[in-house]
Amino acid sequence: MECTPAERDAIAAHASALGLSPDEYVHRTAAERALNWKRERDAFQTLAHRRGRTVEEVVRRGSLTDDHV
Repeated sequence: MECTPAERDAIAAHASALGLSPDEYVHRTAAERALNWKRERDAFQTLAHRRGRTVEEVVRRGSLTDDHV
């Protein structure tokens, strides 16, 4: 995957501020985002299961509201 020069500069600057190499920064950032996505997906699946529905049914019906949590 190619980054634009501006993206490379921003990554390098942020990585340096954190004391990381750009490669380590990208690795850690990607891993953190992937793990957050997985936790959110798993939580959503658990919520749908508690309601006796599939995730697709909850999304399709638009029945996910805070009062059901």
